[in-house]
Amino acid sequence: MGDKKVSKFFWIYFLILVAIALYFLYISIITFPLHDISKLSSLVIFTTMLILGELLSVTLPNQTEITVGFAINTATILIFGFKFSTIIAFIAVTATELKRIKIMPLYKSILNICIFVIMVSVSGFIYEKLGGSIGNINIYSDFLKILLMIAIYFFINVGLILTVVYLLYSKSMFFNFLNIFIKLIPNYFSLGFLGVLLAIIYVNVGILGVILFLIPLLVARHSFKLYMDMRKTYLDTIKALANALEAKDPYTRGHSERVAKLAVAIAEDLNLSQDLIQNLNYAAILHDIGKIGIPEIILNKPGKLSDEEFAKIKEHPVKGASITNNVDFLSQASLFILHHHERLNGSGYPKGLKGAEIPLGAAIIAVADVYDALTTDRPYRNALSPQEAFKEIEINKGVLFKEEVVDALKRVLEKREELKECV
Repeated sequence: MGDKKVSKFFWIYFLILVAIALYFLYISIITFPLHDISKLSSLVIFTTMLILGELLSVTLPNQTEITVGFAINTATILIFGFKFSTIIAFIAVTATELKRIKIMPLYKSILNICIFVIMVSVSGFIYEKLGGSIGNINIYSDFLKILLMIAIYFFINVGLILTVVYLLYSKSMFFNFLNIFIKLIPNYFSLGFLGVLLAIIYVNVGILGVILFLIPLLVARHSFKLYMDMRKTYLDTIKALANALEAKDPYTRGHSERVAKLAVAIAEDLNLSQDLIQNLNYAAILHDIGKIGIPEIILNKPGKLSDEEFAKIKEHPVKGASITNNVDFLSQASLFILHHHERLNGSGYPKGLKGAEIPLGAAIIAVADVYDALTTDRPYRNALSPQEAFKEIEINKGVLFKEEVVDALKRVLEKREELKECV
């Protein structure tokens, strides 16, 4: 994910967040009872729990991570108050950021630490100011206050991160993150009330009760991670088959990866949902997987194909869809694979779909596929320049290709500076 040129507005925002985080840290540290052994032991225990909760994350296909950190933050606020929780949050997030120190600029790690501290301290501060119970939770009288605290935590998280995305990245990335956050709302509230339960168990049973409660959650997390790993392994296997197919032909090597990157960029420009973009990425990577069953002599033929040979080529979308359709998480992608050679006027294959009958994901892959084919050398012709390739596609806008997709392609290529002159 490439940054835009960092603006002065970002640095002003950065310094404001640092100042707010330092303020809450200061008022939390100066009131911490260093002489209280029980508080020190609680600090160690809950900080360790929060570090483990953040480190034992599960990465979803859209690259977002699920952790139980918010549940532990909620519990510490309800048990100890926002100042104690702020110290725990600061130590824990600083420790977890150390694992990213080699792959992330220092200012981004500092930003993550500040955002984490502000989320915990501000939501906890407001909860206390509203009269929320600390250390003696009454779920009936405190329910609305807890609900508000969870909502404040969530909206602070969303607001601060989306502002960073807006200042550092593209507008399309902003909307992608917004879509992700919207889908995380149920997750946040579920984890928030899990934190309430953790707090009640700790207050009434002690740390042993919390540990016994967390064991089934760790087992569930392990099972979910195994599922995600298996899913990734299956997808990697199919990708390897696609790469092996392309490796046989020096003219198409890397074609699928390039098509996928361009298709995703077009979809992001159109502000499509994260789910559709994810399925589009899968489909674009695997769009030619059906060519596995086609003889190499046909695939690599330098001259014009015979009618019989072209009929064989036209089978590959159907074969590709057949390969992927039986995999549950590729079912939507298989539809895009099936129709990526359809054309707006019905001249495409395999079903001759027209206009709105063609899925948008398939229409995007069609344009990205043609652009990459035109801009790479083939046995029967030399590569066209980006300008020449785009002109070929634009001529067929509204005839073979969807107008909004071609317009999005133009904007993407302009951003990449592949089009020096736009016609």
